[in-house]
Amino acid sequence: MFAIDQGSLKLDVAIDVEAEFDFLSDDYRALHNLRHATAFQSPRWLDGIHRDLVPLLGARQHTITIRNRHDGTLIAVLPLVIQKIALLSVIQPADFGVCDANAVVGDPKLLENLVETPSVLDRIDELLQGASLLMFRKVRRDGFDVRRLFRRATASPCENAAYHSETGADFEVWQRKTINRKFSKELGRLGRQLEREFGHYEHRLAMSEEDIRGAFAFLVTARKGRFRSDILDNEIYANFYRSFALKGATTGDALTYVSYLNGKPIAVLFGVGCENQCHSVLIGADIENFGKYSVGIQLLYRVIKLRFDDGLHRLDFGLGNTGYKSLFRVEETLLENITMPRSSAGSAISLIYHRSKPLKDALRRLVPKLR
Repeated sequence: MFAIDQGSLKLDVAIDVEAEFDFLSDDYRALHNLRHATAFQSPRWLDGIHRDLVPLLGARQHTITIRNRHDGTLIAVLPLVIQKIALLSVIQPADFGVCDANAVVGDPKLLENLVETPSVLDRIDELLQGASLLMFRKVRRDGFDVRRLFRRATASPCENAAYHSETGADFEVWQRKTINRKFSKELGRLGRQLEREFGHYEHRLAMSEEDIRGAFAFLVTARKGRFRSDILDNEIYANFYRSFALKGATTGDALTYVSYLNGKPIAVLFGVGCENQCHSVLIGADIENFGKYSVGIQLLYRVIKLRFDDGLHRLDFGLGNTGYKSLFRVEETLLENITMPRSSAGSAISLIYHRSKPLKDALRRLVPKLR
């Protein structure tokens, strides 16, 4: 039993590993929201990861839950997995390179109370036994400080930040303040030229199974050879994204925006949806045939406008300090990586990860699972 002070109440909690935790359960759906975690801990996204990636990537579920002992109410969740990496047993969030952010799911105020209770930290430490290393990467700095849940944790800045754009209630005002006038006019000119020279040009959300499958077939082809070790080159990941897009299309959990030229995709943006927000995850464009028309940038602009017309004012551009994001004067959110070694070998990996970028890059090449 662990007694937690919650204002004037004394809360007894049970902390355990639930190896078959159901992320689509009513209690998890009631717990998760964007004040308690990120879109990448949303119920359907984590369910898809555990169903389609965990078994195929040689991992096993290690979800740690914190519940009210008296009625079983879910208070917090650490969606972790255990995976062998370079002969080491590593505990890390259920991510596998498909999440832009990882988090402990729970009310930040209650989490602050939890970390002030030594017995809670002792119990969490006990549930991490058997692993050489805990790695909790891509933690947003504007949220709960995850390392406070772990003893002897080390943190360092993430190489990539996250970026988002907020239009506010007036699109014209946002456009004048945010987008260079010359750039805005050029986008319009390129769109008109493309339609004049090639045919009907439109941008919309793909909803049917046929359209979504076509969009993902295009994405795989468009991204081929453009990125070193692109995630879609791996059929396991390609199937995961496509399956999520198909299952989440009608619920708004998945958003697949497509630019069509004469009915055929020439640019695609796939994102995770959560509470009327869209987090861009994958983007691809037919650079070979239509690169000079900036069809990828045009799609980003059109998505922002489409969402604004639906009363939605935010688009998350995802991770990476890519130059094109600066065209939209996006806002930056910093992230950090956290490790906690639990063996001498884990200490060595942790030291490399935080202190030596050349060795860290070499480690990533040797261990592709360390995304």
